[in-house]
Amino acid sequence: MTRRIPVALGIPLGIPLCAAVALLAPLHAARAEVDYHLSGVAQGGVVGTDRPAAGDGHWDAAGAYAVTGSVETVTDSGVTYGALLRLGSGNTGRSTDRPGNANRQGIGIDQAYVYASGGWGKVRLGQSWGASERATDLLPLLVGGEMDGFWTQSARIRPPGMALGRAYAGRDSDDAAKVDYETPRLFGLKAGVSFAPERRAFGQDIVAPYAIPAETNFWEGAVNYRGDWGPTQYEVGVAYNHANAAHSWLEDTSTVTLAGGLTYGGFTLGAVLFDDGDSGLPHDRPANAPGETRGATLQGTYENGPYGLTLFWHGSETENWTIYRAYGLGLSWKVRRDTTLGLDLIHWTADLESGNQSAMAGQSSPRPTGNVATAVVEFRF
Repeated sequence: MTRRIPVALGIPLGIPLCAAVALLAPLHAARAEVDYHLSGVAQGGVVGTDRPAAGDGHWDAAGAYAVTGSVETVTDSGVTYGALLRLGSGNTGRSTDRPGNANRQGIGIDQAYVYASGGWGKVRLGQSWGASERATDLLPLLVGGEMDGFWTQSARIRPPGMALGRAYAGRDSDDAAKVDYETPRLFGLKAGVSFAPERRAFGQDIVAPYAIPAETNFWEGAVNYRGDWGPTQYEVGVAYNHANAAHSWLEDTSTVTLAGGLTYGGFTLGAVLFDDGDSGLPHDRPANAPGETRGATLQGTYENGPYGLTLFWHGSETENWTIYRAYGLGLSWKVRRDTTLGLDLIHWTADLESGNQSAMAGQSSPRPTGNVATAVVEFRF
């Protein structure tokens, strides 16, 4: 819901971030108005598999939510100042339209930042998505999320190994506190750069610490181009990220992501390719130790009124460890304006590098396969 109130009324909004906006706004903006917006999304459902992890059941309950509040004001000079706060169950980073699907409990601060924008571009300061994520997050999604959904997050259900956990993009600065700048879009082109002193989201650390050491001096640079060719709209993005490793015996982070999207009528096709290189790996690892991680995902969606259909394919490889392939379909039905049902069916295969003993932990075969089904209800306000 969105409403306008005159600034001159001085009505407290009850959101601490409003104070930051007041500090940023110049005095001559007193005749301006403040917009405030509140929205939320919640998902719940079940995930089932015919190949559970050792000792686990064949199904798992899943749920996620995110609530976003923002305030914004425009000065007489045309500069926009604002602030945004998002609370949720996990990181919403892989899509601006999804709640967090991470294995977290309770409340986490997903995003909290202030910003200013004008004809010169936009600057954000705080915990937010970085330049590479905004430029390359181009996969079309339905309610279930497909490659971005619960089935890659549930420890009881998802395939073994580590590649699929980063199946859809190279390593980025996540929702770490950062300073971020993006240019205005000129002739279809927009560029951005981000800097995070440390890849650590302070709000999420309250809920669960990071499993891998946080890199420092995390830089992201990205370019995105958007255009049209007759009735067809297209978008492409490229990003490069670099950060210093947390320890001297680890490789620095250096990752590249390429993405593209194509829309025609109700059809949307998206692709993303990433290469993490040696990011975060030990310098002096054995020759047969896990190496570079790279992958690609293709996803197409067709929507007709309240109904939607998605087909996807994914392939990723961690050198000397695991090769994954996954494909499937997603169905979506908007039963009400604020309520949508989703169903995903996925088939995956893995090659655990011809019996790599570490990769095979808990597995009975070096080439396991499996099927996963998810049923999700999504509610928005």
